[in-house]
Amino acid sequence: MLVFIAFYLTVAPVSSLANDVKPLMTVVISRESKLTPDHDDYYFSKLLELALAKTASTHGPYQIKLVPVMPITNRLLREIELGRVDITWMPYNRNAPAQLMPIKIRLLKNLSDHRVFLIRADDQARFSQVKSIEDLRRLRGGIGSHWPDRSVMEENGLPLVLSLSYFNLFKMLASNRFDYYSRGIHQVLPEVRAYADKGLALERELLLRYENPVYFYVNKSNTLLAERLSLGLKIAVDDGSFDALFHQFENFTWAESMLKQANRRVIPLSNFSFSDAPQ
Repeated sequence: MLVFIAFYLTVAPVSSLANDVKPLMTVVISRESKLTPDHDDYYFSKLLELALAKTASTHGPYQIKLVPVMPITNRLLREIELGRVDITWMPYNRNAPAQLMPIKIRLLKNLSDHRVFLIRADDQARFSQVKSIEDLRRLRGGIGSHWPDRSVMEENGLPLVLSLSYFNLFKMLASNRFDYYSRGIHQVLPEVRAYADKGLALERELLLRYENPVYFYVNKSNTLLAERLSLGLKIAVDDGSFDALFHQFENFTWAESMLKQANRRVIPLSNFSFSDAPQ
């Protein structure tokens, strides 16, 4: 009996440790395989990795698997519904498929609530006369035909010219196809630099504002991933690593500085699609 007890006390801890080993979690995302830091998906991918790393001790190891790029359209959301893709990031939308749910932590803080304009450099005087949304409705904006912000602009009665191509919108603005190109304040800095030689410039006086939080989205049946991301993001916020990553991006720190200056005329927009967004 004493031999058996000694054997049990020796073996039991090893068995317990084996039971604590967590399986490898594979997270499938739709993304280009190589990204530069100025690509929107680069930051979100790094934030995803941060949240997963912060929970390695509680949820086990992980790997990220890439599948070909799909724009945030019905196709990508359908792939998440079917379980072939695990996650995407996009502005909150109450009309998202019922099987999808947001992880309710703002990935861009409040930056995604603000937009500025790229304009033709010699058009600033026209925009200096814009004092209200009624004035803005006399001008035409350019926007991607599949972008979530399109519905916000249309619901507020702002005339739009649409394009399927992000890059074509810069060319269309330069060639007078429309008057301004609405861009997220966190996106515009590298674009201002890239297109200055094309006669485009940052409009200096206006700021659009509406509730537009960006969240990670997962299939609501994927409770393990949802729990892991929520916990990982909260840990990163609390220990400062979220901010540390955020402030590695010059366009984010520049945008925060712009908002602190508070020297722009704010034109508030109603956002019916996101009016019930969790804060």
